[in-house]
Amino acid sequence: MGLNTRPTLAATVAIGVIAIAGVQIWLRGYLLPGTPTLSARYFPPWVLRAFGKEPFVVDGTRSESGIDTERPLAGANAVRFGERTAYGTLEDTFADEWQAAIEDLASVETTVVDVFDVDGAVQIDERGNHVILTLDGRPFGRWVSRAALLADLGAGRVLASRYDGWGELETAERGQVLAQLRRYIDACPACAGEAVSSLDSATSCCREYEVVTVSCSDCGTRLSEVPVAAVDEHEAVS
Repeated sequence: MGLNTRPTLAATVAIGVIAIAGVQIWLRGYLLPGTPTLSARYFPPWVLRAFGKEPFVVDGTRSESGIDTERPLAGANAVRFGERTAYGTLEDTFADEWQAAIEDLASVETTVVDVFDVDGAVQIDERGNHVILTLDGRPFGRWVSRAALLADLGAGRVLASRYDGWGELETAERGQVLAQLRRYIDACPACAGEAVSSLDSATSCCREYEVVTVSCSDCGTRLSEVPVAAVDEHEAVS
């Protein structure tokens, strides 16, 4: 008796599903809705790197540069650090220039190119409270809010004028320095309310973890969100 070479119903359905998925991936570069947001926030760097999706800047928590962020911040007279603690105090003159630079921002897209020294078309996508940036269609960075992004761009312009070594820093290093500086911000770029630090929890696709946050006491906008483990590691190194 000969073998039945006709495809079964299950095989036909499977082929159809694969074909539809292939078309979706070809059209938009991913299959599941929200995949760019999920991958940028929850997947480890080596997974993102394997698929060419690793953002340069993710709120400063995934940079592998190992840069000493205190050096440029101290060199620019932006933060005054104590001798026996990793905590610091934002210098008043820097705070004033920082706020003025934020208010003076004309084009976010152009400023992103200048501050991070990159080339390409910048696209901003606001999803919920988070802001996702792409550069020529590829993931570039994620910020916890638009206000956080504006804070980094304003700070980058001030650091460029105050710190001689700014031009020598790579893109990921700049992102890490700016994210570290944002932990010391004292006024919300969105409403000028007071920025306060607190301990909170965040939930990923598979776990819950503690984060050190900086949020506006008036409008509630989150300005910084760093896992406690990353903060502890920075303090241990410092």
